[in-house]
Amino acid sequence: MPEKNGMEFMIEFVREYLSGELSRMDFDLDFNHYLIKHYPIMERQNTELAECFYFYLAEGGFNQVIGLSDAQHKKLIRRQFSQFEAVMRDGIY
Repeated sequence: MPEKNGMEFMIEFVREYLSGELSRMDFDLDFNHYLIKHYPIMERQNTELAECFYFYLAEGGFNQVIGLSDAQHKKLIRRQFSQFEAVMRDGIY
């Protein structure tokens, strides 16, 4: 099976958290690590889409979760991911 590209990996990672396959702790511990690892690849493949992912999921999502309950955390990440997916569906990037 071919390895997922940077964007595919990050999207799958977020989906695994939202579906319950990953715990909040796993998501919180690994999100920045994976983003740092995959962002250069994402940026080379599609700079605008990489920036969009960063804006919605890192700045508007992950960076805003301190002090949130698990339910609030998942709700915020789900909302930000939905907004990111809407941008992809609309073909803006």
